[in-house]
Formats: sequence, structure tokens, C-alpha cells
Amino acid sequence: MPHKEEHSEFTPNQYPPFPDNVPTVELQTISLAKLLNSDAAEQDRVFDICKGRGFFYLELGGCDAGEVILRGADDIVLVGEEVFKLPVDEKMKYKPAQQSLFGYKFAGSSVTDKTGTPDTAEFFNISKNDMIVPDNQMSRSWPAPVLDAKPLFSAYMKTAHDIGMRILGVLAEKLGVDHTEFATRHRIAESSGDHVRITRGPPRASEEMPEIQTPSHTDFGTITILMNWLGGLQVWSESARKAQLSDGQPDIPGEWLWVRPKRGCAIINLGDAAVKFTNGVLCSGRHRVVPSPGAQGKWPRYSIVYFVRPEDKCGMKQLRGAGIPDGPEEGEGLTAKEWIFEQAKGLGNKFDN
Repeated sequence: MPHKEEHSEFTPNQYPPFPDNVPTVELQTISLAKLLNSDAAEQDRVFDICKGRGFFYLELGGCDAGEVILRGADDIVLVGEEVFKLPVDEKMKYKPAQQSLFGYKFAGSSVTDKTGTPDTAEFFNISKNDMIVPDNQMSRSWPAPVLDAKPLFSAYMKTAHDIGMRILGVLAEKLGVDHTEFATRHRIAESSGDHVRITRGPPRASEEMPEIQTPSHTDFGTITILMNWLGGLQVWSESARKAQLSDGQPDIPGEWLWVRPKRGCAIINLGDAAVKFTNGVLCSGRHRVVPSPGAQGKWPRYSIVYFVRPEDKCGMKQLRGAGIPDGPEEGEGLTAKEWIFEQAKGLGNKFDN
């Protein structure tokens, strides 16, 4: 278990409040405890949200699974601090291998706009499949701080994956889809792009328009579970329903709205695979990350994300159900691994090999 460094830069109890003078989005709050207890009204609310913006707060209190996420996210940030403090040469040993998104991404390895402006965040993607198996079955090497915390990652990933699948199960039922359809495309033991991402965004360099830490995008996978403590996440005010590549910019008019961090809550959003599987019935909201607003911008911004993605060999074909209209099958011949890799390249990620 990681120990908090004496001079840790992760100090959530010291963060100033989120400012009131910036445009924010109004997100609904869903209770995880109620979902786990099959509360019908809460299930209806989730379905309505996922047909709309596709973003909501998930209140984690009142159940064991929520406590695992709340405590685990804090501990994983401390692991991230240890990793990011490693010498650059050491971190670069863990760059993603060919056609893999797992490992260390250095600041500036992605572009944020058509002119090639580099991003400013570094992150480390830690594979679910490597953390839930014995060391001799792992697919690649990992830094010592990650290996030392392997039980922490395993527990967090299994719990986050289960939460994501609970939500997808609700959506399947509402869409008239056999509940096994989502389950068999996201089996936890099968190889997939599922991972925990630890991100560190630097403090704002000035009070002027902040630099982009993570560019405009929709998530590639099926459902995302985010934990953050400072502002920085922004969502586009209008939601699109196309699970396809774009130029990284919103494809409909609107404006960027801040997402206010909410204590005790995760932020949930659907990804492009959910749109693809449901032929646009569900929505993957466009978002980006910038340095925190106001006084919060003086702190480094950490976030912990778990991405639930389809199994690597899963064909990217839409589901069949009473609530899903038939439509053209874009990308029908691609597996999930191929499809997600193409999405990553479209976002501006640079792959050296």
C-alpha cells in the first residue's frame, strides 16, 4: 500500500473551492447503492441520462463497492506520484509497445488542435489484464511502484469494472437487449483495452486562457468511471451521436461548460462503443481537460479513470433489441482492438513504432 509522501503535492483537503463565476453544466446525481438494490426509479433515470448527455455523477456512499472506489482512488494517486517522480529516462522505458495504449505517455505526445499544439499532461495507463493475473502472466514490465501496489489495482479494477457492467446491464434491459449481450462483450478475464489511467496535469502557467491538457474527444470505450478532486473537465454543451472519427473538434455548435467536482462522487460517461452498439440511441459526450479554474489552477491536477472497453476480439457490430433501430454498420469488419487503436490515432496520439 502506498504511503503519503511528506511533501506530497496531492492535498485535496487544502484545495480551494471551485469558483462560482464560470459556466458549468448541470449533471444529475445517481446513487450507486440504489442501482445495486435494483431501484426502478433510479434505473429509469440512468437510461434517460444516457440517451441525453451521457454524463452523470455517481454517488458512491452507502455501499461497499463505492467505498472501494473512494479509498482506492486516493491511494492510486499516491502511486502515480511515485511514478511521475521517476527520472524521465526511467519513465520512457514504459512507453506503449506497438499498437498498445498501455504504459507512459509524456506531456506533448498528443496534439490538441489542427495546428499541432502539444498537450501538457502526462499519464500512465495500467492494464487491467496485467493487474488481475500472477506476475508471470503479465504482458509487459511495470515500474516498481505499480507492482508494489498490484493488490490495490486489482481490487479497484474489479470493482470499477463491476460498477460499469451494472450500469450497462440497466441500459441493456431498457433497450430490450438480452442482458448477456453486454456481458459477453466485456468479460473481465478476457484481453481488452480496459485500464486505469493516472493523469497529472501541471498547474496553470498564467491566468490567461489555459493550455489544453487533454484535447477535445469522445471516449473510445463503452463506459468510463472518473475520480477527480479539482476542476478541469469540460463538456461540450451539445451532444453528438456518431461513433466515428472526427478532426477532434465538436461537430455541432455549442460551448464548453465546466464540470464541478462533487465530493463523494465519481463522474460517469459513456463512450463511442456504447453509441456504436446501440446505433446512436445512447450518447457519448464530447469533453476535454484544461487546467483548473481560478485559485484551483495553482495545484497540479490528478485524476484516476477506469475505462471499460470491449474485449479485443469483439466485433464492433450493433446489438439487436426492440429499442435499437437498424442502421448502416460502419466499421463492421473491425475488432474492438483495431477500432480503438484507430480512434486513438485520430485523437492525435503519436506512435513511434
